[in-house]
Amino acid sequence: MKLRGVKECKGIYGLSRMALVNYEKEGAIKTLTEKKSEGNFITVECLLAFDKDEDKGRVLTLMRKFSSMVRFAYKRLMDGAERKELKKLLSRKYGINTRYSDDAILLAKQTLESCLEREQNPKKLVFGSRELFEQLKKKHLAGKRRDELRQKWEERRYGVLYSRGEKSKEGNLNLRIVNLNNQWHLRINLGNGEYVWARVIRSTKRKTDKWLGFISDIEHAEKTGDWFPYTVRLKLRNGKIYTQFSKEDKFPEVSITKDNGVIGIDINAYPFHLALVHTAKDGNLEKYERINLDKLLEGNSDKRAYLSWQTAHQVVEIAKRERKAIVVENLEKLPKGRRGDGLPKLRQKLQKWIYKALLQKIEIVAKRNGIQVIKVNPAYTSIIGKLKYAPLYNIDKDMAGAYVIARKGLGFKERLPKNYKELLKDADFLSYAIAKIESKIAKIKQEIREEKNEYKRNRLKSVLWKTRKELDTLLRYLRESGESESAAQQTVNRKMERVRGRAQTLQKSWQVLSVALALSCLESLRDFSPLKRVIFARDWVGAAKPNGLVPLPGQGTNALNMYSFVQFG
Repeated sequence: MKLRGVKECKGIYGLSRMALVNYEKEGAIKTLTEKKSEGNFITVECLLAFDKDEDKGRVLTLMRKFSSMVRFAYKRLMDGAERKELKKLLSRKYGINTRYSDDAILLAKQTLESCLEREQNPKKLVFGSRELFEQLKKKHLAGKRRDELRQKWEERRYGVLYSRGEKSKEGNLNLRIVNLNNQWHLRINLGNGEYVWARVIRSTKRKTDKWLGFISDIEHAEKTGDWFPYTVRLKLRNGKIYTQFSKEDKFPEVSITKDNGVIGIDINAYPFHLALVHTAKDGNLEKYERINLDKLLEGNSDKRAYLSWQTAHQVVEIAKRERKAIVVENLEKLPKGRRGDGLPKLRQKLQKWIYKALLQKIEIVAKRNGIQVIKVNPAYTSIIGKLKYAPLYNIDKDMAGAYVIARKGLGFKERLPKNYKELLKDADFLSYAIAKIESKIAKIKQEIREEKNEYKRNRLKSVLWKTRKELDTLLRYLRESGESESAAQQTVNRKMERVRGRAQTLQKSWQVLSVALALSCLESLRDFSPLKRVIFARDWVGAAKPNGLVPLPGQGTNALNMYSFVQFG
């Protein structure tokens, strides 16, 4: 697996990329991404009770030692340490078995990868939460509040123990659940051949509680010898030790497929909601609905997780009722900087609540109910939706984007309408769009010169940069498509490569249309109804009249020649 940002981080942070590559070659440790691809996991949390305070103290010492091993391994990984040597070093240094050492290296590696994927400096990572650490540094904080924060930070930093599951080791070697005298216990290997036993306490109020299912699987494994791997993690919280059991979730056979149609799902920032579009098997739009997501921005992470699970169940209930498969975006296919369709408002909201987490919950709940989940590449879905289907069906761009996602899930290809193709060859239309952009750029420059507020001026500069990129898009298209003969003769243009491949050419065409139509034919980016006359009659002049003067026939060639000298690096 190629790690995002590893190559860049080597020069900036002194990170050795070879260390992570060697780990993957050896195959002993699987990354977070690889684990996710294997399936989804059920996690059950329980409280541990010790008969002797001495036993609890020995476990706390083990947790503190293991946490230190993770931090030690993290630093050595950044220095380029090899896994085999690091595992032996950890065992000697801390007097603990090599399996715990391997698990500590795994957590350290996952932490490092997560830091790189978020494009954060690995050297600035604070184990135990940087947020809590920064609060503790404040001089005015004292008394009970400071003691509470310090305890919370120390528990996160020093109170961790982790053991991977293995089928050949009766589920788990170091941390194993065992039934003693009709009471479930956790057998904790202290790492030196000694064991401590702790009672596992979990109250069950529902017959569908995940704990009952987990225990049922354990009892079946004890009778048949057909064990399954389960991972165990110990955490210290408010002075108590909790354990989390995780095992792979088993899904039933798929009974609801796309043979009866699909429901396309897309997220939108304003208002913050899910757009659900019901689409027939033949690709025709049936109906659409919304699910408000504003509550997901409130409260702490636990509350948001609970509400997102509720939303996932709500979506799946709709799919069950309609007997339709679910189509969602495959966010792994989209660059991180373009998630959220490039909307700043949505990106800000995604910092508090991650869209990907909701999609994963929808996928898990759907699979548990035997519903097919289809993932599609989200690239250009919003652009195609707003230009093609928003005007045709008189729907907003949010629903139109979800409709494109649904059609992709059914296997349909999105072609340019005939009149859109002709529009891309219309010199008058393209020159008018360029003139509109030039006029907009001049206006923004004037506003920047007159604006005294630094923050507002920076905002205008950002708009100017975006507008110049739009102009760049149109001029590059003109040169690459050969619409302007004089532009094609420029020396700089001969150094540029033409867009190769039908898919790339089609995407470029949609992008150019999005820029040109938005500037020439649309007063509002929420109302795309004026484009209907463009799609059916190619009457872009009629659509553009409310927006200002339209060039006279024949102006296009001159305007193109005017802009042919513009060069880009």
